Amino acid sequence: MRIVEGRLGGGLALAAAALGLAAAPLDVPTVERRIDVPRAGRVTVALDRDVYEHARLDLGDLRVVDDEDRPVPYLLERVGEEVPASKTPVILNRGFVRGQSATVTLDFGGPVLKRELVLSLSGENFRRRVVVEGRGRSEETWTTLTDTAYVFAVPAASAEGGGDTVARRYETVTLPENNQQFLRVTVMKGEDETGELEIRGVTAGTAAGRRPREVPLVPRTVKTEDTQRHETLLTLDLGARHQPFRSVSLQAADPRFFRGVTVEARPDPPPGAPAGGPVPPWIMLGECAIYRYEVSGRTVESLRLELPGRQRTLRLRIHNRDDAPLGLGAVTVGVPVERLAFEAAPQRRYRLRYGAPALMAPAFDLPRTVGDAALWTAAAEEGRLHPPVPLAAPSERVPWTDRHPALLWAGLVITVAVLGLVTRRALRAAG
Repeated sequence: MRIVEGRLGGGLALAAAALGLAAAPLDVPTVERRIDVPRAGRVTVALDRDVYEHARLDLGDLRVVDDEDRPVPYLLERVGEEVPASKTPVILNRGFVRGQSATVTLDFGGPVLKRELVLSLSGENFRRRVVVEGRGRSEETWTTLTDTAYVFAVPAASAEGGGDTVARRYETVTLPENNQQFLRVTVMKGEDETGELEIRGVTAGTAAGRRPREVPLVPRTVKTEDTQRHETLLTLDLGARHQPFRSVSLQAADPRFFRGVTVEARPDPPPGAPAGGPVPPWIMLGECAIYRYEVSGRTVESLRLELPGRQRTLRLRIHNRDDAPLGLGAVTVGVPVERLAFEAAPQRRYRLRYGAPALMAPAFDLPRTVGDAALWTAAAEEGRLHPPVPLAAPSERVPWTDRHPALLWAGLVITVAVLGLVTRRALRAAG
């Protein structure tokens, strides 16, 4: 009987192999797009809204395959959303012009790429103009980086008034990107301002690389007024679950104004969440200020809010306090251009696939061996993505047994025949 059991076990294994019943993998893409390649060599394709809607947040499920379904190594130019790192420079010198301004000279110890300064100033209610100049170690003259920046401190309104009951400070100065070792910061006293002006401290927002190229995106915008909190609410739909953005620019018809703005984001519900479930709460991304003034016969304004992220839905809470709401116009979101680059072989066709939440991110040699990725992609030709073609989700794909019924029945017949032959021989041997 040991022989009979062994032969029967082998027959059952053969039957299972013949049926080919294996569980379908879950880490497979759900979207495929053909790539137009202009010629053999380096090719880049810009990622678009559909990629940000269906791909993972980290874009780790992107796959390029050729016409034989072989994976193709690629390089991904992806913009980070990190808040600028903070660096505190050494304050070399302090100075002032009594009743007019205060000045500090900053030393960063060497070339440091900087995008903004965050000041800490005395006073609780002010509007002050800021001038920032820079120079390198070997330079003798100062170069003006900005002379039209303003910082503000706004005291809290009384609770009875129903306005903004929170004191707010807007002391960030946006700079053109620079790497000067020395900066000179001069803060001017505001009109009718009393008391001493002191620059208590300065930190700089630094960056690992230059600002990415941006293109404008016009979001679907819903405007409402919260009369109780004296706020104008702008809700922006960017059109994709993980749409990257770097800035929001507003238009306003009013000739003179100042408004604080709180920027919030609301994440999408997780995939597969039931309809009608709890709505995720708003998350604050930051606070900024927008303004327009007439100074010495020229208009000074700032209507661009600098902040990075990856969201579908943003909300701008514009604090009107006791002023009438602004006459707002179009809203434009600055989105970075992110690209995927690869080496195309002659006479090959390529496709991009994505939409696999469980797929592990690839690990290619290409990103580690090209050296300067920006220079490598600069020599690439621009390809084009075709419209997306949905691939069946794993749970919706037709089972192997339904796609090949003839092979299934042939396998069953062969298996039964083999089992019968094995059993007959085993019985004869046992007899």
